Amino acid sequence: MNIDKKIIVTLSGVACFLTTMTAAPVSAAVFNFSYSGTSVLDFNDTITVNGVLTTDDYNPTTNSYLITDITGTRNGSPIDSLLPPNSLLDNNNLLLANSSRLDEFGFAYTIGEQLYNVFYSYQHVEIGYNGTFYTGYPLNYFSITPVPEPSSILAILSVSALAGGLFRKRFSQSI
Repeated sequence: MNIDKKIIVTLSGVACFLTTMTAAPVSAAVFNFSYSGTSVLDFNDTITVNGVLTTDDYNPTTNSYLITDITGTRNGSPIDSLLPPNSLLDNNNLLLANSSRLDEFGFAYTIGEQLYNVFYSYQHVEIGYNGTFYTGYPLNYFSITPVPEPSSILAILSVSALAGGLFRKRFSQSI
């Protein structure tokens, strides 16, 4: 590999890295989430939840986003709505920028008359309430990941295509 090719490959890598670094938390964002767990009362009672969380702008003071909307399913049933803060077990609907993603209050949502609160207290947990009794599900899987903005993806692809084009042009001239 000659020096021109090395420079192009290096610049391409640096440009891609810097482009992804600009995706730091600064504005409203969308996050995919999913979790699963097993009831503390019945080991045959399992849950699987998948969806999307929409947030307000990142708040650097609290290192968090305020969740403003939710869509998805719980065991195949569509999630109806996000509950306002302090609706169930003092939920605050904050999505933290740290690795646990939730605090001890978490976020809450509804499916029909059933209310659910997902939070972190030594592990991720879902508590359900149907107006009469509570259910508990320690979660054995929990994930919240940001959905890349289309502009970030486009920038990465553009830089990669440009670098590839320069590489091909330089390579074809040297043959």
